[in-house]
Amino acid sequence: MKYTAVLLMTVMLMVSGCGKSEAKKPAQKPVPKVKVKILKPEPHTIWVEYNSKAEAYETATVTSRVEGELLKQMFKAGAYVHDGQVLFEIDKRDYKADYNRALAQLEKDEASLEFAQADVRRYAPLVKEKLAPKQKLEQLEAARKELEATVKSDKVLIEDAKLKLSYCDVEAPIDGKIGKEFVKPGNMVTPGKSLASIVDGRALQVNFFPTTREVAEIQKYKSKPFPDVEIYLRDNPAIVLKGEVEFIASRADETTDTVAMRAKVANKEEVILPGSFVTVRLIIHRNMPVIAISPDWVFQDQEGEFIYTVDNNNTLQKVHFLSPFSNTQIVILPDSLANKKVLVQPAGNLVEGSHVEPILMQPKTEKGA
Repeated sequence: MKYTAVLLMTVMLMVSGCGKSEAKKPAQKPVPKVKVKILKPEPHTIWVEYNSKAEAYETATVTSRVEGELLKQMFKAGAYVHDGQVLFEIDKRDYKADYNRALAQLEKDEASLEFAQADVRRYAPLVKEKLAPKQKLEQLEAARKELEATVKSDKVLIEDAKLKLSYCDVEAPIDGKIGKEFVKPGNMVTPGKSLASIVDGRALQVNFFPTTREVAEIQKYKSKPFPDVEIYLRDNPAIVLKGEVEFIASRADETTDTVAMRAKVANKEEVILPGSFVTVRLIIHRNMPVIAISPDWVFQDQEGEFIYTVDNNNTLQKVHFLSPFSNTQIVILPDSLANKKVLVQPAGNLVEGSHVEPILMQPKTEKGA
């Protein structure tokens, strides 16, 4: 009897223990809340950036056009000069003498021409009345024509002498800042000798070279034939200058698969100096409705770029895609993804197939969420 009672108590304890084990089942983990946005067309600025070097839109080298001693320098290096301003003076005494000689020769030949014309006028009636030989009149007319040609030649020589005399005053060919002189007064110069350089930095030009793929995107999305550009110093993006593309090459460079472009940029305050390295932002379109997402929420695997979408069962799905355009701010998505709920937060431990509770974010608030 005693053995039977002990056995019965043991069985009761085992049954009681099984009941307690079933009561301590682990609680289910809560479904993670995730931030999502519904993909719809929204206006975006479409742009792409290139590295370049800003150059003055207009530069000129001041050169001598005549030979002689450089007598005077009439500017201070670094000063702003104007088109037509005299910068140097070359000794003009020999050229002035040549000019005066040419004037004197013209005066002499014009007097001879006048006398020859008078002879022709005098002999013409006599020949008509047969009072003088025709041959004599022909000789006089020939002499007159020869002197007429001589006078014309004299006038050309005068213009040439006058031009050379004017070249002794070396003028600025453009407005701009003039650099340091290359030749000091007292030295001899010859035609073509470089004397100084002038740079007009109030307008800049930048050259850049998009790939043929990028050019195709530009041509597809651009809102005007010659897109706007903005440039800024690489280490100072706060200072931005604006301009416009003015040249697009008609064909690609076969060796680099790029297309040459050039833009002109206003720089009235001359805040960016010619020769500075800059970033060129080509504005393809300022307000284009596209389906796009921040690059922060685009992921990568062996198959390429993908986003996470949340389906009707609140399950995460990987969707791979090819973007027609992207930059550091947006990635344009295919139109087929319209109205999809897309994950706009770090994925963390979430994977395809994870069950989630989507929290809808307002438009334009998903970046950095």
